[in-house]
Amino acid sequence: MSGASSRTKGAAAERELAAALEEQIGVRLTRRLDQARGGGHDLDLPDGAAGPVAETLRRLAVEVKRYQAVTAASLAGWWGQAVKQAAAVDRWPCLCYRADRAAWRVRLPLAAVRGDLFAVAWEDVDLALDVALPGFAALVREGAIAPPPCCGSSAAAVFAKVRGPGPSLGDPSHA
Repeated sequence: MSGASSRTKGAAAERELAAALEEQIGVRLTRRLDQARGGGHDLDLPDGAAGPVAETLRRLAVEVKRYQAVTAASLAGWWGQAVKQAAAVDRWPCLCYRADRAAWRVRLPLAAVRGDLFAVAWEDVDLALDVALPGFAALVREGAIAPPPCCGSSAAAVFAKVRGPGPSLGDPSHA
C-alpha cells in the first residue's frame, strides 16, 4: 500500500473508532492532525470536554491501527510505539486495533486498571489487558482506569526507576 493510501486508511480507521466509542461512552475523540507530522498518539479529547468520562480519557494516549491482518509481531511493534508515545505525554498507552472483518480490540497495561500494579513493566506486551471495545467502554464509563504514575516526569522515567536497569520482562534475553 502506498504512503498516501496508507494514511487515508489510517485516518478512516481513526474516524471509525471515534464514532464507535462515541456510541458507547457519549464522548467523541478527535483526530490529532499534527500527529502525522510530529508523531504522537492519534486521538484526543476536543477542547472543553468535561465530566467523568472525559477525565478518564485524559489519562490515555490513544493509538489506532487497522490492517488486513493482526499478527503477534505487528501487535508487539504497535504496542512498543504506543508505549513510547504515551510516555512522552505522561499518559497510559491505549492501543486500539482491528483486522479487516474483525471487531475492535483495545490493549492497556494491566497497571492502568490496577494502579497498585504500576511497578509491573507496562511496556511488556504480555503484561497488558486486551479487551473488546464494549469492555473498554465499560472501564471508561466506570472510571476504572487509574491515573498514570506520573508526577511531572515522564512515565518512562518513573518506570525506569521502579524497574531498574536491565531488560524488560518482554525482552527475549530476559531469563
